Amino acid sequence: MKGRNCLGVVGRAVLLLPFWQMVVYAQEPTARASVDSTHFLVGDAIPVHVRITHPPAAAFRPLFGDTLGGFTVLGHSPLREEGETTTTAEIVVAKYDSGDAVLPPLRFLCTLAGDTATRSIGTNEILLSIRTVPVDTTQEIKDLKPPISIPLAWWEILLYAAGLSAVGALVYVLYRWRKKRAASLTGEVPVALRRPAHVIAFDELGRLKEKKLWQQGLVKQYYTEVTEILRRYMENRYSLMALERTTDEILDDLRRLRMKEELLGKADGLLRRADLVKFAKHQPVVKENEESIETVYDFVERTKIVEVATPSIEEGKSNVGS
Repeated sequence: MKGRNCLGVVGRAVLLLPFWQMVVYAQEPTARASVDSTHFLVGDAIPVHVRITHPPAAAFRPLFGDTLGGFTVLGHSPLREEGETTTTAEIVVAKYDSGDAVLPPLRFLCTLAGDTATRSIGTNEILLSIRTVPVDTTQEIKDLKPPISIPLAWWEILLYAAGLSAVGALVYVLYRWRKKRAASLTGEVPVALRRPAHVIAFDELGRLKEKKLWQQGLVKQYYTEVTEILRRYMENRYSLMALERTTDEILDDLRRLRMKEELLGKADGLLRRADLVKFAKHQPVVKENEESIETVYDFVERTKIVEVATPSIEEGKSNVGS
């Protein structure tokens, strides 16, 4: 009896073996390629539609490069999942020789869920007919179309405008530099600088404080204005071209002036914070916003030129008599 039972189990296993093989093979991914037509002209873009059937949660990666047999790969779309067991893509190829040509299989690297092994699958080959444009030798040679004028694209106009703006800015910077240099050599003081630099800075800081820019969410504009006030004060106080220079260049100039390290650190912190706000979309906290304008107040206060009034002769006589 036991022998008969064992034989029965073995017999059932033999009978079920084809079924299990079908299940295993059904889990293997397959890929098929198709085209809308098999006839194209030389250089035509040929879209190849790829459809991959696979188990759920499978991942694929193309294994082909810029060329495929005698074809050139112009590009391909991302792999798109259509349901759990279907993935599609479109590969665009072209051929620049005429005649019948076979598009080789498009191969993909496949990884199945729960399986660490990788495998390669390929599509079917496709026979294509590539032909040239027929030439009518009975007609005289002439242009296909008359010459046309190509209008400037918007980006070309912007490029020319940017170039002109850059040239204008360079001319302006050179003009200001020559003007400042000439003024320093002749001892002339521009009319706008007859007011002390710190007085101008304090006035501008007061007006900025009244605007309450960062309180209204205008953080970028606030840091632009507060650093411009600091840079303008440096220009007026030390004759530096601070408005046209980078943060590192300004700090190098201040070091050459033997600026105190504490003041250098404060200026460095403010200028770099402003750079982050303006160019990296940094959002400072409230305390940093409040400290920024106070930093400029402190910097101006500690570096301003203090004018000591010289007593006149009459005042000196009266002081001696008293």
